Amino acid sequence: MGQIGGVDHGEPTQLSGPSAPRDLAGRHCHASWTADGPVMPMPMPDAPITRPAKPGPGLIGIGAQKCASSWVHAALGGHPAIGVSSPKEIDFFSYYFDRGRAWYEAHFAQLSAFELRAEVSPSYFHDPRSPSRLADWDPEIRVVAVLRDPVERAYSNHLHEVIKGHVRPCTFEDGLANNPAYLEQGRYAEHLARWYAALPREQILVLIAEDIAAAPDAAAARLYRFCGVDPALRPLVLSERRNESDRARLPILRSVLRAQGTALRRLGLESTLIRIKRLPGVAGMLRANSIDLRGEIPPMRAETRARLTELFAPQMAPLAQLIGRDALPWASFRAALAQAAE
Repeated sequence: MGQIGGVDHGEPTQLSGPSAPRDLAGRHCHASWTADGPVMPMPMPDAPITRPAKPGPGLIGIGAQKCASSWVHAALGGHPAIGVSSPKEIDFFSYYFDRGRAWYEAHFAQLSAFELRAEVSPSYFHDPRSPSRLADWDPEIRVVAVLRDPVERAYSNHLHEVIKGHVRPCTFEDGLANNPAYLEQGRYAEHLARWYAALPREQILVLIAEDIAAAPDAAAARLYRFCGVDPALRPLVLSERRNESDRARLPILRSVLRAQGTALRRLGLESTLIRIKRLPGVAGMLRANSIDLRGEIPPMRAETRARLTELFAPQMAPLAQLIGRDALPWASFRAALAQAAE
């Protein structure tokens, strides 16, 4: 047997056990020693190697905008196995990609205890850079898209921009002339094709907003199955009505109430929050502070609806084929079929 510091430079000495050295990762090693020092330490075969979980989400809602993305966010956040980001829309893969992955992943640092982490950013759906960026970040990511009749979506988009103060209150036609995004975001077949090119089909779930409205429980079960969590759960939040055209009479009151609601959600008290909102006094205050913008913005003109229906018609057949449906519950889809049959 060799000696360390002695005159015998023959066979190496093997050291192991508690006094054995460690490699750079901190693992115990079988180390061979000669008078010249250690020789090629190798990890012990029985030492477990643990790898940290990938930071960030495992599922992302990508929109489209004004297509029940708030329902998706609420459904995800209402399930006890799923942790959702705050804020809801991080927009990393679209608008804030230059802030770096560490900035993005920090939004999920407090959600490590959840079985699945998620975020919902509707800007991803129509942003041409987002599919490849997201696939590069995590090739196994799952995404959820929600679509609605693109004609109705365009009008809702206008109401949203007025509520946010991005445009002054005006007719939909004036808003349409000012903002080409109303139509661009409704080119579903084009946008969705990029996502199918970037990710495997089994990692993409496409829901239809009108189906969610007609059967929310069935939609929630389908969403949860896709997430890999208990599909039988029905959070109370799924029964809440969401007014897409609502703005606050007193914005400061709404801001304070929403901040309190967010605090309760972070404590896991979503059900308690919903019960509080259903109390007669609280419900009355919420109604009194709500103004339906549809009473201020005229409905879409008939000739505008006809023009948009014709504009979106070429998208309908490719979209149905992409998502594997024979029909879609949209007036614009039925009009496109009738036009093709002429």
